[in-house]
Amino acid sequence: MSPAHPLPLSGAPVSRAAAIRALDAALLGEVGIPSAVLMEHAGHLVAAEVLRRYGPVRTLILCGPGNNGGDGYVIARHLALAGAEVRALPVYPPTSADCRVHAGVAERLGLVGGLDRPALVVDAIFGTGQRAPLALPPLPAWDAPLVAVDVPTGVDADTGARVGDFPEPALTITIGRRKPVLYAPARPYAFVDIGLEWRGTPPEARLLDAPPAWPWPAGANKWDRGHVGVLAGSPEKAGAGVLACLGALRGGAGLVTLLLDRAAWGRLGALPAEVMVAEPGDDARCDVLVVGPGLGRAQDERVLRLWHADPRSMVVDADGLRALDGTPSVHPRLLTPHAGEAAALLGADWRALEADRLAAVARLRALAPSIYKGSCPLVTGAPPWIVPGGAPQAAVGGSGDVLAGLCGALLARGRPREVEAVEALAARAAWAHQEAARRCGPVGATATELAAQLPSALAG
Repeated sequence: MSPAHPLPLSGAPVSRAAAIRALDAALLGEVGIPSAVLMEHAGHLVAAEVLRRYGPVRTLILCGPGNNGGDGYVIARHLALAGAEVRALPVYPPTSADCRVHAGVAERLGLVGGLDRPALVVDAIFGTGQRAPLALPPLPAWDAPLVAVDVPTGVDADTGARVGDFPEPALTITIGRRKPVLYAPARPYAFVDIGLEWRGTPPEARLLDAPPAWPWPAGANKWDRGHVGVLAGSPEKAGAGVLACLGALRGGAGLVTLLLDRAAWGRLGALPAEVMVAEPGDDARCDVLVVGPGLGRAQDERVLRLWHADPRSMVVDADGLRALDGTPSVHPRLLTPHAGEAAALLGADWRALEADRLAAVARLRALAPSIYKGSCPLVTGAPPWIVPGGAPQAAVGGSGDVLAGLCGALLARGRPREVEAVEALAARAAWAHQEAARRCGPVGATATELAAQLPSALAG
């Protein structure tokens, strides 16, 4: 039977601020849409989203000096037309031509000024061009939900880094294209389309939509589904190996063997009955290796030798990552680091990597296909994939071990050799892991319970 490969993935484009400004300029210059008209279109759509979610409530809109502020004045007019009591408060005087146009319209309609006790506050102060240090004048206090227009004030649009002191919004309504700030960390957002996609400009990342169902091949047997060997666990951390095996089983592997020193076998009371146990090195019949969860550092030489010499597909996580020497392997490999492990692997400061996660994942790809874990995981690719996050249930001890095992199961099933095929499987694994977490209870879910949700998550 031929190896099973996933169907192609699709995803909405995600771009940095400079690329979005270029798209915007092309729409104005090449198509000829007047910029004030485009601002009217954007503000109208944002106002419609506000009304859909909150209704025509008493609203204060904080307006900045440029195009984000111009959007705010347009939003004020459309909310007023829908019956809301609304005022647009100039945090800074308008400076851009379009902002002045729409501020003048709002002024003549009596919509400019302050508003006591608003039920909703809209942040239209700054957009995509924010850089540190960002100082704001004194603002009125409020006790109401905050909605940001396009990009939250006080946050870099490209990295999500804090550049100023301003409250975090309950919702961001982003315009034209999704921005990296929405996923670093995961932020609640809505998207409004103003037609920037007419040109089909390649994005710098893609947001992974729910992958299509990936049915099991007809007549599959356990050998078709693959045999995963898990080189993980130590006498002190045997549970990590157990969880990686559980991830492989729940991910659909036909056979799973835990490769563990005999001294630790007595600690495996929680090992699923379906998992076989063998000593490290007794793995000749395994199709894929998962290396590293809870392994400790005593086997660094073995891990490095496997990394460079073993032709089978390999998932490397946790302690396995710290054993690598920073040079690529010629064989199929998948890395699953969090920020600290990526920093050790790349010889970087983890804070610097987290400050620009798209740049970090590009560095990881030079070594091997990778899942860069976080609240919105990134998967290497050209362009990379951003996996929808916002699943705090995944932020629990052992969750990454389950993900490593899941990756092993999908690699054993697909048997990919090319980098792009490994990345397609990695993207599906990262998405299914997040979806499984979302299906757990809101508080107190364990990694074992997350693993139990993997079959339904993989079914789509």
